[in-house]
Amino acid sequence: MKHFNFTLLSCFIALVAFVSVSCEKNHETTTTEDENYESFTKVSINFAGQEFELSETSLTKAGEVKDWYAFQVYSRVEGSNNSYSKYAYGFFDNKDDMVINLKNGYEYRFDVCMFVEGSKRVYKFALENAGWAVVDNTFKISSTESVRYMYDGYLYMNYPTWATYNRPMVDRFIGRTEGYVPAEGGVVNIEMKRAAFAANFVPKDFTSGKLEISVEGSGLITMVAGTDAERYEVFSFKNPGGVLTNLDYSENIPVNIVWIKDDGVRTPIANQTVNFKRNILTTVSFEVKEVTNSSTFNIKADEALETGETVTIGGDGTNTGVNPN
Repeated sequence: MKHFNFTLLSCFIALVAFVSVSCEKNHETTTTEDENYESFTKVSINFAGQEFELSETSLTKAGEVKDWYAFQVYSRVEGSNNSYSKYAYGFFDNKDDMVINLKNGYEYRFDVCMFVEGSKRVYKFALENAGWAVVDNTFKISSTESVRYMYDGYLYMNYPTWATYNRPMVDRFIGRTEGYVPAEGGVVNIEMKRAAFAANFVPKDFTSGKLEISVEGSGLITMVAGTDAERYEVFSFKNPGGVLTNLDYSENIPVNIVWIKDDGVRTPIANQTVNFKRNILTTVSFEVKEVTNSSTFNIKADEALETGETVTIGGDGTNTGVNPN
């Protein structure tokens, strides 16, 4: 019996030792020098920019529409001229969760895109390696994974239909802050600029049938006679990253308009390139009638919001000049 107790005690001691070693090993595999929080500084994010402040429409109540944010964070050794390397990424709809741990001894670049009413319009975001991602209000530290199409217009959308578009119908802002050195309780201030344009389509003599309006790279817009007197939409640029270096950014974009008569006959109304400018509303007006040749445009300045130019489509098929007034 004494021999049995001694054996049992020996087994118990061995078990305790095994568990202790196992715990130590598990601790070692989950805590590395890079994950030692004493070597990190926690900072939060703040946004600035006149356009952004005037246009932000985020709602935080449960069930209501929210703006969505996509972050790509880069790092390099503090004070060096090295190229920035991938550090972290994240997708958010809540500003209070925009807090990130930054490793000391490095300086950082923050690139961010904000999508107005993203929860209603955007379906998912793309990653370079892991496919599609959703908003989860968390920064993920990674030197290999990053946001795909961060600087391109390409998005997987809910609006106007479930599809991918190069110029999606969503108001988009983009911002960058670089050379940021973390400080305890610090705030990363990012100035945001609109990377989008607006268009208001105004048909004249539209009394029957319906219209199909296509802005290249975006979803199809449909207008019904007697129901839609005009149609206003905001579009992201195909190259929103261009706004980071050029606040006068614009794109020349083909616009195609087809009139579908009540009997189903499809009649081309216009097919022409329009110059859409950053942060400018361009009114596109056109006559709904038979045309024998290419459509005409008359462009004039008409500011507000900043409201931009009015483009008149239609006529006898001859090209008219541009009136800057």
